[in-house]
Amino acid sequence: MKIRYLAAAGLIGLGSCASAYDPKEVLRRSSALFGPEADFEYGVLAMPSPELPPETLLRVADLDLALEYGMRNHAGLKAAFARWQSALERIPQVSSLPDPQVSFTQFIDDLETRTGPQERRYGVSQTLPWFGKLSGRADVASSQAEAAWQQVEAKRLEIIRNISVAYHEYAYLAEAIRIQETILDLLRQLEPVVQSRIQGGAGQGDLLRLQVEVGLLEDELASLRRVQPAQSARLAAAMSLATEQLLPLPQLVEPEPVASEARAWLRLAQQSNPKLRELAERMSGGEHALELSKLERWPDLTLGFDYLETDSAVNPGTKGSGDDPYGVRVMFNLPIWTGRYAAAEREARSSLSAAGHERADYLVQLRADIELAAYHLDNAVRQVALYRDSLLPRAREALEVVRTEYRSGGADLLSVIDSERALLGFETSYWRACRDQLQSVARLQFLTGGDLR
Repeated sequence: MKIRYLAAAGLIGLGSCASAYDPKEVLRRSSALFGPEADFEYGVLAMPSPELPPETLLRVADLDLALEYGMRNHAGLKAAFARWQSALERIPQVSSLPDPQVSFTQFIDDLETRTGPQERRYGVSQTLPWFGKLSGRADVASSQAEAAWQQVEAKRLEIIRNISVAYHEYAYLAEAIRIQETILDLLRQLEPVVQSRIQGGAGQGDLLRLQVEVGLLEDELASLRRVQPAQSARLAAAMSLATEQLLPLPQLVEPEPVASEARAWLRLAQQSNPKLRELAERMSGGEHALELSKLERWPDLTLGFDYLETDSAVNPGTKGSGDDPYGVRVMFNLPIWTGRYAAAEREARSSLSAAGHERADYLVQLRADIELAAYHLDNAVRQVALYRDSLLPRAREALEVVRTEYRSGGADLLSVIDSERALLGFETSYWRACRDQLQSVARLQFLTGGDLR
């Protein structure tokens, strides 16, 4: 089927004076999106059964697998790809010559001539657009097709961002559940110590406080577990995975430090952001459309050939009796309706102006979005370092000291609970900062259209 698709895509270049696409480029882009096994039926994407079955995602939690499945199966990406294919097929339509015309005339009354009566006429003609019209139409269609491809790229980056953000949110939930379970286990380990102190004559107050705290943490843990189905469904939707089963909880990784370089990312976005590229292609298409509108004022040439079938003359001795005459026709259309051509030119200028203003507006908004995303990333990186290197080690050390003192009678239970709560807060804040950093990177990659490394 790939060979048939290559042949179909090759038609883009036939009859076209200017086409920016060739079969190898079409196949390269298709394979980059959907994998080398991407196949086509009559030039339309026909994906085989995916190499990555959905059951794998229900057993293994892995970001790379989630991204791979999303790229191969997301309906929105396939829809954008199909629109690009549709735009490609427009190029050979607008850049090829009009169909030739064949005419036939049967005379009701024969036209009598000296050499014999003319009985019927055959003709064929071909219209040739003015110089530059075909290439101009191909340039406009090529720019529109490239703009459609940039929409595919934007959709691809959007899917990557959505999957990454949902995955890291789900992984943060896993860490929050783990932290709650760990703190609960630590508090439950204190119950035998409290019981022994009560047997030694201490009051029931510490036991009641401990039970209340355990109850509060159990309720918080139950709330976290109740939100798991919603976050699992969100991740599955980002991958375009239709399932009612819970996805396995992933492990949130500790991110590497990333330097905040808003200016460098803005420069990268100006080069790689698909929306900016799409608007640039729309501007290029507008310029080609403006040039084409000026060419429409020039007439098209039509060349024709006529052949007349003639019977023998009444006098068989007449010179040229029965000879069939033929002739060449040359025709021009008369572009006299200047108002129509002036309106077409104004339309092209307005479309070009609109694309330019839209690009300028988007660039301003993009700059603001990158600055905000860079702030969130910088803040997350700072918090990750603060909790990892300073607050968490001290909180763990303080908890161990207070627990030891409580066992020896040197501290009360409230101090232990406060230390447990402080550690719980710091652990949660640390992993929240890790999540924020990873999500900020995903959002920045969507805005810049490239790798931040």
